[in-house]
Order: sequence, then structure tokens, then C-alpha cells
Amino acid sequence: MRMRRPAVGVAIAALYVVVAQLSFRGGLAPTRPLYDGTGPPPPYRWVNPPSELAASNTVPSPGAGSTPIGPKGSPAYNLNTDDGQSSIIFPPDGIVVLPGQTSVKVTIKPLDPAKVASPPPNLDYDGNAYDIEGVYQPSGKPIQIPNVVCSLTNANACATVVLRYAFNATKLYRLDGRTWTEVPSQRATSALQIYGNTNKVGIFVAAGPHAVNKKPKSQTGNIVAFAVGLVAILVGTFLARVRASRKRRAREAAKSKKGSKQAPSKQPPSKQAKPPKPRKEARQRRKEQEEKPWWRD
Repeated sequence: MRMRRPAVGVAIAALYVVVAQLSFRGGLAPTRPLYDGTGPPPPYRWVNPPSELAASNTVPSPGAGSTPIGPKGSPAYNLNTDDGQSSIIFPPDGIVVLPGQTSVKVTIKPLDPAKVASPPPNLDYDGNAYDIEGVYQPSGKPIQIPNVVCSLTNANACATVVLRYAFNATKLYRLDGRTWTEVPSQRATSALQIYGNTNKVGIFVAAGPHAVNKKPKSQTGNIVAFAVGLVAILVGTFLARVRASRKRRAREAAKSKKGSKQAPSKQPPSKQAKPPKPRKEARQRRKEQEEKPWWRD
């Protein structure tokens, strides 16, 4: 692990030197394909943007250019798209020279990768696919690149493809037929770029781990919980009030019953029993004596 880190650092430094040399010698694009700028990269330009980015999306730029070739070989050459999202870099003698061919035309075309092929296993596309092609002039035949084994440590032998990615790409792929072939690559995370060496041109794409698209959580559970809580509060309040009302009525009934035992009769005097008058009693006795038979004395 300790030996691997210095090796990667040396490879990156060597690749940067090669790119700087190629740019200086070729007077190529006005921007460097690697580590370009000091601020954050501009918004990514999509062929088929995600729905949430469609309103602000800008169409990505293609690229086209040519370089002369001849008996002395092919010079260093690189081509960038105007938006800096894709580049192809050819080292000196990085294109095979064919008899009768005087130049090479190179084109870069952005594509929707979903229309090209299925993504690599367990990965998602992280940006556009780019169709990088080159043809000889005047024949129009596809260019040939020296058939060498490519790696990050032999940048002078192979062409270098640089792609800008949108979010978190980790790998670079080239389409061979209908299958994606991984290209040895390295990332420049500050510039959101991934670059790798290849002995073929064709369609390239950056890919990364599955994006975690968290769907908004359904509010049904929250609504149900709120409704249940609200009903419980209302029912509890109602039962508490009923219980308090019953207790109040019970206390009032107890007080009323106690008061009725202690209070004097409130019956009007006219309806109360009056003691018999003395005169009436005397008359009653005389009457009884007068009617009494003599033989009862």
C-alpha cells in the first residue's frame, strides 16, 4: 500500500506533464483538460438531464478538429469540446500513418448513454456518453492507434480520454460492441474529471455507484398518527368533562338532600294544622251531654 501511493502520484504527475507539453506544442484548446481553473466546475451539461435539472440545463457541446500527418509521423494533438466536458489527447506518433493519407479528422459527439447500452453492472451512468471518432483524409477510413497495452504509467504510448462527470463517477468505460469495457482510469476530483488511456477510439462513459434517490416519505402515516392523537385528545377531554359534570351533580344532590333534612317546613300557615279553639271544645262537650241518654248517667 505504501508503494502504491507514490506510484499513483508519479503517474498523475507524468500525465500532467505530458498534457502540458502537448498543449504547449500543439497550441490546441484554450483550456487545459486536467485541473482546469481554480473555482468549482460549471454546471454539468446533459444530453438528457434529470427531471429536476431540466429547466436549467444547457445543451452540451460537440467537438471537431483535424491534424496533419505525413511520412515523419503524426504530431501530438488533442481536441476538447467547447464546454470542456470531453477531450481526446494523442501523444506524438499516437496515430498510425497510412500511405496516401495527409490528415486526420477527429470528432467528439455527446450522446444519451441510456440509448447506447445498459449501464455496467451495479453502476449508474454519471453524465453523458461521448462518441470519439477519427478518420483519415482523404480516404475517410477509421484511424488506427498503436496496438499497445495501455495503463496509467505509459501515457506516451496510448491516447488519453478525459471526461467530465456530474456527481461521483469512479470508473471509465469504452463500448466494445454492446459491452462496456473498463478503461484504466484516474480521477481529478476537484475538477470532476476522470481520465484513462486507450488504444481504441469509440464511445466512452463515466459511471459510479448507484445513486441513492430517496423518495419523499409518505405523509400518510403522519396524518393517521395525527388524526388518532387528535381523536384521543377530544375523547379524553369529553370523558373528563362528563366525569366532572357527574361529580358536580352528585355534590349538588348531596347538598340538597342534607339541606332538606335541616330546614323547617316551608308549608304556608294556612295549610298547617291549627290547634282546636277552647270555645269550640266547650260547645262540643255541652252538645254531647245534651244528647246523652238519662240512663247512662
